[in-house]
Amino acid sequence: MPKKRIPEMSKGQSDPEHIISEVERAFGQSADLQVHRFQAGAGELSCVLLYLKSFIDVERLSQSVLVSLLSLPTPPVSMAKLAEAIPCVGTKELSSLPEFCQAVAWGEAVLLVSGFQSGLSIPLQKYEKRVVTESENEKIIRGPRDSFVESLWSNIGLLRTRLKNPDLRLEVLTLGARTSAEAGLVYLESLANPLIVDEVRSRIQRVNVDRLLATDNLTEFITDAPWSPFPLGLRTERPDRLASALLDGRVGILLDGNPVVLVVPVVFWDFFKSPDDYIENQYVATSVRLLRLGTFFVTLFLSGFYVATTTIHLEMIPQPLALIIAGARTRTPFPTALEMIAMEIVIEILREGVIRMPGVLGQTISIVGALVIGESAVTAGLIEPIILVVVAFNALAAFVAPVYHAAVSVRILRFPIILLSASLGFFGLMLGALFYLMHLVSLRSIGVPYLAPVGPLSVKEMGDLFIRLPLWQQNSRPSYLRPQDATTQAPGQKPAPDTERGTQAEKAPAPDKAVAEKNHSPAPNKET
Repeated sequence: MPKKRIPEMSKGQSDPEHIISEVERAFGQSADLQVHRFQAGAGELSCVLLYLKSFIDVERLSQSVLVSLLSLPTPPVSMAKLAEAIPCVGTKELSSLPEFCQAVAWGEAVLLVSGFQSGLSIPLQKYEKRVVTESENEKIIRGPRDSFVESLWSNIGLLRTRLKNPDLRLEVLTLGARTSAEAGLVYLESLANPLIVDEVRSRIQRVNVDRLLATDNLTEFITDAPWSPFPLGLRTERPDRLASALLDGRVGILLDGNPVVLVVPVVFWDFFKSPDDYIENQYVATSVRLLRLGTFFVTLFLSGFYVATTTIHLEMIPQPLALIIAGARTRTPFPTALEMIAMEIVIEILREGVIRMPGVLGQTISIVGALVIGESAVTAGLIEPIILVVVAFNALAAFVAPVYHAAVSVRILRFPIILLSASLGFFGLMLGALFYLMHLVSLRSIGVPYLAPVGPLSVKEMGDLFIRLPLWQQNSRPSYLRPQDATTQAPGQKPAPDTERGTQAEKAPAPDKAVAEKNHSPAPNKET
């Protein structure tokens, strides 16, 4: 990858003027690059400050750095002594031209002093950040309302307010040859499997690209199956969802400048769980979770089922309904499959147009546009009324999943099912379903089977999959993550009068030694 090379600094070239000229050459005489010369140490030190005016806190620079240097009674004997006189945490010594240029690019002030072979970088970045607000893409009914913002360190603070645990680890990696974006790798050291952490870290460090501006860009470089339409990482804006994932033994990836966090590894069923599930009553949460799962599969196959039934298997429809469909078909000139695909594309166009429309007009235009287009198409005899009902249901039901990018995948996957159903009927519908199933079974997320615990089957793990168990019964973490600590709570947590608690604890089964050893063993499936 071609990259502008900054030459190394030789001993004879360590004077401030040479460094200034090289930094100015590297930044191309940028208008916001400031060079401030002054005398310090009772007038015996010739000092130069290099910084980007657009990225530095000038007020802190004046009050903390300049005042401290100008008030020095005598010149220091070393750069380390000079650093002690500057009241800024994180000040460090630099000795090469690439280090000087990188420090300026990161928003630090670089101090050069005549007579010294090295310089100082002073972290004085000024970050413009958005106020913490409620997430627009992950709505909940009850629970916390805060969401991540664009500042990496603000997001880490939001996470630490929920996980006040010294085991929470943060590793900062620099990505993007030209963007130099900071990526944060977060996990709980006492829970996360070391092999999973090492694998995620290794995949991130292998990324060597010029541009890395969004979390989704990073996802494409570290995923196990880059051609799969199914999301292999959970993207979230909610600190409580990330904290819950870390407590399961997962790993989070944050990118500075992005309010979205990537959680890996994940399984298919994670995209149908919502933070609301663990706040609401278990019966309500279970019914809603089953509704989400059922709606996802109905949305995926409903269009194809209607096309197959009305095109090839018309004898399966009750006679009154068949007569209605046949009467509608006599007024439309196009095949059912073509009408269905055309209306699905129209709905996608409306959806994309409304997303990018000014907020004041968006909701009104979306409702009016859908009603006018749909009603006009039916009145003109271009489509069947029932097709309009099916497409409208799909458009709404696709977003029942609480994670947005799970809804996006089902919007794409409907079209092959429609084509197969139109050509082969129910056989084509089943063929498409089997293909999707085989694809899901073959997927891995950082080496973890994507359909776990259904494939491979683990009956013990399915307790909190389709139904939401009471919290006092959720005693273990997912074994497919191979966490270092498999248990989440002490036995005997079922609510009962005090006289019965001792009996419950005595009757609680002892943990299976073999299962405990297996869960503590850091050996995930690393197939990619």
